[in-house]
Amino acid sequence: MITKHLLAHKKKIVFVSIIYTVVLTYFSLKSEPISIKLPSQSDKILHALAYFIFTIFWFLSFKYTFSLQKKKSFLNTFILSLVFGAFIEILQQQLTNYRQADVLDVLANTFGTILAIVMLNLMFKDR
Repeated sequence: MITKHLLAHKKKIVFVSIIYTVVLTYFSLKSEPISIKLPSQSDKILHALAYFIFTIFWFLSFKYTFSLQKKKSFLNTFILSLVFGAFIEILQQQLTNYRQADVLDVLANTFGTILAIVMLNLMFKDR
């Protein structure tokens, strides 16, 4: 049922993925810091959540819009997420004056990606 619904909207999936990526990039590189008071290291949870969502959108895009096999969709999504997350960290170091590249952010991004892939793999196990 979910698959049929997604197939009917496959052009929307890639559009949503692109929009989400643009919004994520904007908030990652925005010139003013977001003034939310968070407990120490809780921003890592936000990183993991952001890349969890990023991974889901791009997996669905690769699988349904670009019609890739499940295994290739997982691989492409994983590589895209890792490269994008690392690239954003480098850009934060280079383009902002209040953020630095942080290996722990990259690890949090990777954790969110792996969590999404595990969940998606369980959902699409027999397909």
